[in-house]
Amino acid sequence: MSQQKVLVVDDDREIVSAISKLLKLEGIDTVCAYNGAEAVEKLTDEEIHLIILDIMMPEMDGISATI
Repeated sequence: MSQQKVLVVDDDREIVSAISKLLKLEGIDTVCAYNGAEAVEKLTDEEIHLIILDIMMPEMDGISATI
């Protein structure tokens, strides 16, 4: 079974870092993005199993990124 990956998306880099560190302590790989457009790009490059996504972000908000 492949390692599970979580995409963590928020425009606040400290929040992304904190969530990513906590997930890594649990043995979960993380991929980080800092706006909706970057998140969509990461989804085309990586096999992602779960997304933790902020709704209110610059460039492309979380709701637009999910459509």
